[in-house]
Amino acid sequence: MHRSPEAALRHLIVALLIVAFAGILAACTDGGPAPAETSDGPVTSTSVDVSAFEYGYTASTDTVPAGAVTFTLLNTGGMAHDLVIEGVDGAATAIIGPTETDAFTVTLEPGTYTLYCSVGTHRDLGMELEITVT
Repeated sequence: MHRSPEAALRHLIVALLIVAFAGILAACTDGGPAPAETSDGPVTSTSVDVSAFEYGYTASTDTVPAGAVTFTLLNTGGMAHDLVIEGVDGAATAIIGPTETDAFTVTLEPGTYTLYCSVGTHRDLGMELEITVT
């Protein structure tokens, strides 16, 4: 089958337009999911890394802005530990063993919060710290 020069030119133009459009789409997206948004814009979370050991914690910071805060607990001790925010429903990790990690995200209002280990008498032995939300 033989095409006229005009038909071949039309096919070439259509093919070039398809390639150009695909390139524009690829440049406008990164292929990943879009961030969650609220009416105020993207949802962001402040991260606090906490290490648990016998019988205490170290935290990457003791002050965070109000809003969503993600707490990540790393158990660097030799016993099971967890991390609980006193008085905040759902603000707790699982009880984890040595070298394990767990995390939770919670929305906090300004104030001072007490974090503690709920395992046995660990809190009484010093596994407690405070964090200030501004």
